[in-house]
Amino acid sequence: MAAGLDAVRGQRGGPAAAYAPAVLRPTTALVCAAILVSGCSGGPGGPADPSSPPPTSGSPAAPAADDDEITESDFEAVAALLDVRAEALLGGDRRAFLATLDPGNRRLRRAQEQLFDNVQALPVDKLYYGFTDTGLVPADVRGDDPTMRPPVFEHLELTGVFAAPVANQVSMTFVERGDRWLVGHEDVDETFEAQVRPWFGVPIEAAGDDDLLVLTDRGADVGAEELLGSTREALAEAADVLDEDADRPLLVDATSNGLTFELSNASGEEAAAVSYSVGAADRKGEEPRARAGSVVKANPTDVEALVDNDTTLRHELAHFLLDGYGDTNPQWVTEGIAEYVGYAPGLLADSVASDDRLPRRIAGRDVELTPSGLWGNDPQLDYLTAHAFAEHLITTYGLDRYREMMDVFKRRARSSPVVFGEGIVDEVLRQVYGVGEREVARAGFALLEGLSD
Repeated sequence: MAAGLDAVRGQRGGPAAAYAPAVLRPTTALVCAAILVSGCSGGPGGPADPSSPPPTSGSPAAPAADDDEITESDFEAVAALLDVRAEALLGGDRRAFLATLDPGNRRLRRAQEQLFDNVQALPVDKLYYGFTDTGLVPADVRGDDPTMRPPVFEHLELTGVFAAPVANQVSMTFVERGDRWLVGHEDVDETFEAQVRPWFGVPIEAAGDDDLLVLTDRGADVGAEELLGSTREALAEAADVLDEDADRPLLVDATSNGLTFELSNASGEEAAAVSYSVGAADRKGEEPRARAGSVVKANPTDVEALVDNDTTLRHELAHFLLDGYGDTNPQWVTEGIAEYVGYAPGLLADSVASDDRLPRRIAGRDVELTPSGLWGNDPQLDYLTAHAFAEHLITTYGLDRYREMMDVFKRRARSSPVVFGEGIVDEVLRQVYGVGEREVARAGFALLEGLSD
C-alpha cells in the first residue's frame, strides 16, 4: 500500500467486504497516520446466511481408537455429559464443569478453566450442546482408551445482544475412562471456523449496556469500557448521517480469540475490522434457523488506532445499520456509502490528497464503476472511487434516492439470479436517477481530480 495515507481499506473476497483509504484530509495536507485495513459485511468464512447451515468440519469419518465400536449408549453418555457441562456453565458451578474433563490433563484443564471464567463474564441467557451420531478423526488423547469425536455444536445466546442462540461447531474429542465418557480435548480446528466464539481462548473482559456488548482481551491497552464508549459515540454519528435508529443489538468482538481475517486474496492484508451476521441452527447443527444477531469483529492489534480515528469504525457501523443488502448491490454502492459515512462530515470535494502519487494513480485508472469481478484488485482505489461515486449521488440527489437505488438492486436480486448487480447497473441507475453508469463514473472521477487542486 502507498505511503502517506491517512487510512486504507480493502475488500475481502466473496460477500465479505473490506476497507479502503481515506487518503486525504479536509482542505490542508494530511499527516501520515497508521494504515488501517477493515473488512466489511462478511465474517469468518463469509457472512452467516440463515439459509445456509453453519460450517462443518471437513475431517473424514473415522472409527474410535483401537477400532472399538461406539454404541448408541456411548452417544447417550456423551449427550448427558454435555448437558452437565452446559448446566454448570450456566449455573456458575466450576466444580461440576471441571468434573466433565479428563483428569490429569493439565493443559486441557487450564484452557477449560479459562473458558469457564470467560463465560461467567458474559450475560449468557441460553447455552446447550447438540451433536450428530457420526465420527470425525479424534484428537490424540493420552492412553489407549476409546475415543470419539462427533460433530458437536455449541448454542449460546447473549442477553440483549442475540435474538437466538448462535450455533458454533466446536472441536471436542471425548475419551472413555472406566465407565465414564469425558472431554479429552478441545481446540480450534482450522478446517472450520466458528461464527463467533470470543469466549474460547485468552482471558477477556466485557462491557455493555442494554443492546451493545463489547469484548476485549483482559489487560488490553484499550479496555472494554473505553471501546464501548467509542463504539456508542461512533454508532450515534453513523446513525445520524443515515437517519437510522442506533439502538440495535450488536456484539463488538475485539478479542484475540478466533481466527484472523484476511483483507483480500489480492492484498493479503489483515482487516482492522469486519462486520457480519450470525445465525442459529437446530440442536444438531443440521438445519439453519433464524438470524441470531450482528457482530463487528475488530482486529485487537488495531483497536487503539480505531479509537483514535474512528473513520474505520463508523464505516463498519454503517454496514451494520444498513444490514440486509449483502451481495444484492454492487460493491461500489455498499462500500461507497460506508465510506461516505465514515468520512462524514468531511467531503472529498473539500479534501486534498496527502500523497503526491495518488493523482497519477487515479489518472491511470479506467473511468468506470468498478465491476464486481475486479473489486479487491486495488483496494485503495476501489474504496476511494466508490466513495466518490457515492458522494456524487448523495450530494446531488440526496440520501433517500441513494437508499432507493439500493432497494431496487435488492428487489431485482430477489426476483432473478443477480449478484452484485451484474448486468443491471446502467438500467437501475437510469430507473432511479435518469442517468447512466458512464455519467456517474465521470462525475465521481471529476471529484477525485479535484484532490490535487
